[in-house]
Amino acid sequence: MIARLKNFLCREDGVATVDFALMFPVVIGVFMCAAEMGVIQMRQAMMERAMDIVVRDLRLGKPEYRDPAVLKAAVCAEALLLTDCDTNMKLEMGPVATRGFTYQEGGGDCIDRNQPMNPVINFTAGANNEIMLIRFCYLHDPIFPAVGLGKVLPPVVNGGYKMMASTFFVNEPT
Repeated sequence: MIARLKNFLCREDGVATVDFALMFPVVIGVFMCAAEMGVIQMRQAMMERAMDIVVRDLRLGKPEYRDPAVLKAAVCAEALLLTDCDTNMKLEMGPVATRGFTYQEGGGDCIDRNQPMNPVINFTAGANNEIMLIRFCYLHDPIFPAVGLGKVLPPVVNGGYKMMASTFFVNEPT
């Protein structure tokens, strides 16, 4: 019996399986984290690109963009990778005080998924030659919420994770 136990303990077949079993979760975790980061980066880039395109049109005087619903819909139409954009995005726009460069309204809040309606936080079209801040907050869900980056992202109270994009522009005189 002792000879059989010695023979069993000295065998080397199956060693690669042990290495694989120990390293597989680590490697898969790194790949899942990289995939999550890639998706977040693409969504952020698409949201900022869409915002830049729409704000350029707004700055050049498209009058229909003075309506917050139309402005939000235009950003959602330009942003390709933002799933369910109309219901997961919130808009805030208002003038910025030139003295001290302060903006008092809102705090970059995102939507509340428990409420059936999420109105615009603040939307002030502003006057001629006034510096304006426009901010979009998109609430997204991670691909892998329990692993890697999806696990450590700071969640909003009712689920999802904040993604913000903001820019300044000056209202052109009419």
